[in-house]
Amino acid sequence: MDMQISRLYRLTPAISAVFLSMLIGRATAQKPPVRMDSSDWWSYTRQEELPVEEPGQKFKFQSRKPADTNFQAAGITLGEKWDFSDVRSKFGNAIEVQRGDAASGRDQICYLSPSGNVHLIFELGEVDSLVYLFEDGPKWNGSDLCATSKAVSHDISTASGLRLGLPPEQVKKILGNPNVAPPTKLVYYFGYREKTPPEALAKLRRDHPEMDDADFRKNYESFDGEAYIEARFTSGKLNYLAISKSETY
Repeated sequence: MDMQISRLYRLTPAISAVFLSMLIGRATAQKPPVRMDSSDWWSYTRQEELPVEEPGQKFKFQSRKPADTNFQAAGITLGEKWDFSDVRSKFGNAIEVQRGDAASGRDQICYLSPSGNVHLIFELGEVDSLVYLFEDGPKWNGSDLCATSKAVSHDISTASGLRLGLPPEQVKKILGNPNVAPPTKLVYYFGYREKTPPEALAKLRRDHPEMDDADFRKNYESFDGEAYIEARFTSGKLNYLAISKSETY
């Protein structure tokens, strides 16, 4: 690269600046994803590969859709189309980590507050998109890859106001009654069915010209959605938040 840069000085200043910028850009390009094990204790998707503690136990979904503001965190809306380039544009470069496979397969990108120990992690699963916000907790393989970002702090929250430090009563005020409420945790499961938005319906119609109108309406007029929210507390204050959402057209 040094030889290439030295040759630029024989070009005009303007052209030299362009080529130098291109070379530096290549040198600082985003690193490829790193494959890791399943030591990510905080991941909800990881549960797909863990043994079931109570065989046969099933949770009944709440048949309601929570407010969309519960799934808007740090400028990213879960359930909508986004990727890690959107996250990096807001929080800076960070290395993508890949874990698991099939139903438990997950891609993650992690950020850490400059002071304290607040983690903000975005995750893409097979069908779900997720965000995690927690403070402290044990280390895991890959925790050293979390990038420090000035945009992450103890005050970061969802658009609905879910954030670290809230008491259980305030979380219930935002989300309603939970499905499960052991002493230090609130867990919510939501399942709902909604009309497909007109723009999505139009795209699906273009993608499936082979279907007659009756079959198309049967398959795509409505869609199924699921959501999971888990809040954990230490000394009566929220110190771990996991939010997952998937919508299948």
